[in-house]
Amino acid sequence: MCAPDPNAGRQAAAKAENNRRIAEFKADSVKQWNKESSFKDNIKTIRGLGRSRDLADFEEFSTQAQGKSLLGKENLARQFFQNKSVNEGGRSRRFGGKKAAQYFSKVAEIDRKMFNLATVGEAKVQTKIQRRQDAMIKREHANLGMGPQFGMPTMMPPKDRAGQFMNSVSFGMNVASGLMTMFPSDERLKRDVTKIGQSIDGYNIYKFKYVSSDREFIGVKAQEVLQKKPEAVGKLNNGFYAVYYDMIDVDFKEVA
Repeated sequence: MCAPDPNAGRQAAAKAENNRRIAEFKADSVKQWNKESSFKDNIKTIRGLGRSRDLADFEEFSTQAQGKSLLGKENLARQFFQNKSVNEGGRSRRFGGKKAAQYFSKVAEIDRKMFNLATVGEAKVQTKIQRRQDAMIKREHANLGMGPQFGMPTMMPPKDRAGQFMNSVSFGMNVASGLMTMFPSDERLKRDVTKIGQSIDGYNIYKFKYVSSDREFIGVKAQEVLQKKPEAVGKLNNGFYAVYYDMIDVDFKEVA
């Protein structure tokens, strides 16, 4: 009969946490897909309909300005010819020439404004539209954000094979005999071994951990007991040594 893995509880908790993270990642992925769909639609609107509206607004403004300029020319011409002086020579002739010069100067000013609107003005509007469009696209990118990140993988605690093996042997021996208690004590199964004392009968006492386990125990080395009292040592099916602790003056125990 095999004893349960001491790390089974932690493994189950790690699996549950990993499943939760996977479900959360999938849910966030669906949300991100919806955001990306909206992002693409918004970008199309900004580059298409939004830009078209801005250009249409400018064209409407330009048409109105052109109409006003034509009306202004018409008014200037009407005023000029209504007040045009008769050429009688002398001062009257000079006065009429001055008024004509003023008239053509005002007409030229109107033409110059329309030219600026059609060239420099349109270029400024195009630049303004492009900057506004870039700012809107940048804002859409910021709203989109990064996609869901799963992060580091969930760490799965390894099987505590040494602890499971020790529990199995202990359980089997206790069932087989209510008197004998045997625990695996082969030095090949141990790590972080530190000598902490010696028993009255001369057995070295050690504090150690089994490989693949972080639990600490106190006991002896089977190889040393084998030299001093061979009958207190048994060989397991896997080739490792175990010690019958009820035959020596050292108790096997776990450090609390």
